[in-house]
Amino acid sequence: MKLQYNLQGYLNSIQISERKHLLVEGKYDKQFFRVFLNAFISYIKVDIDTVENLNDPEILVGNRQKVEKIAEIIKFKEYASRFVGFVDREYREFDLGAVTDKLERHNQISRLVWSRGHSIENYFFDYQIIYESLLGLSSVECFDKAIKDFEKCFEKTIRIACALGLTGDEMGKSEIIRRSIHSDLFNIQNSEIVLQLEQWEDSLKKRKFTEEEALMAVNSFQSWLEKLTDVSSETVKWLCDSHSGIEIIWAVYHRCVFNNTSENYRNEADKIYKVPKDTRFQALASWLVRKAKTKESVYPYEVLDLLGG
Repeated sequence: MKLQYNLQGYLNSIQISERKHLLVEGKYDKQFFRVFLNAFISYIKVDIDTVENLNDPEILVGNRQKVEKIAEIIKFKEYASRFVGFVDREYREFDLGAVTDKLERHNQISRLVWSRGHSIENYFFDYQIIYESLLGLSSVECFDKAIKDFEKCFEKTIRIACALGLTGDEMGKSEIIRRSIHSDLFNIQNSEIVLQLEQWEDSLKKRKFTEEEALMAVNSFQSWLEKLTDVSSETVKWLCDSHSGIEIIWAVYHRCVFNNTSENYRNEADKIYKVPKDTRFQALASWLVRKAKTKESVYPYEVLDLLGG
C-alpha cells in the first residue's frame, strides 16, 4: 500500500495491524519482494510498504534514511516483531582504497537488513539469470550469435559498469554519468567489450560537462577500471552500482545484437529497448527466485526469516 500519512500514522498502522509489514525504499524493491514472498512465505500475511510517499517534517531526507530512521524507532516497540526494513547498502562497508568487501554478507541491524550489494539489482548480476531473462524477452533473429558474444563480454561488462559507478560517486555526478552511457559507445574487439573513451567524452559534454570535467571522468574511469583488474568477480558484482549496471548490461547486449544483424535489419537491435523496465525487472526477479530455491544464488534470506519469525 502507499504511505499517505506521516510517521506517527505509519507507526500506528503497524501497531493496530495483525499483518507483518516490510518497509522498502521504492517500487522496484517492492516488486522484488512481492515475487520472493509469494515464492517462499506466501502463507504469511505481509504488507509491503514503500517509503516514497511518506511525508513528515521529522524525516526530510532520502528514502534509505527514512527507512533506517523508522526501523530505529520501531525496534524498541512492543510490535517490533511485525516490522522489517530493507535498504540499499550502497558503498557502505566497502573499502574503496583496497577495493575489498568488509562484510561479505547481508548486514542485519535488529529489524533492518541491508542489501548484499550496492542495491537491489546486484542480485541479478549472474550470467545464467541474465541469459534466461533475455531468452524470454529478446525476440531477435540473431539471438544465438548475439548471446555467444554477450557471454564472452559479460564479466568485463560488470567491471566497466562498476568503474563507471565509482566514477560517478567520486565526482558526485552519478545520474549524469549513468545517462551518458548508450550502446553506441561500446565496441567488441577480439571478443572483449571496450568503452570508446573519446565518444564517451563527447557524450558527457552534451550533458553539460565542461572539458575539464569530461577529462576528469575519463581519467577516473580508467583508474577505477585498472584497480578492478585484480579484484575478484564476486566483489565487483556486489560493489557495482546496480542502478546503472543493469542499464549497461542491456546496452552491451544491444551492441552484440547490432553487430550480428545485417545492415538492412539493424532496427532489430532496438527491440530490446522496447521491453518495459517493469517487465524486464519481473523476469530477472523470477529467474533469481528459481535459482534461490535450489540454493544456487544469493538472496535476502534474512528478510524472509524475520518476517517468518
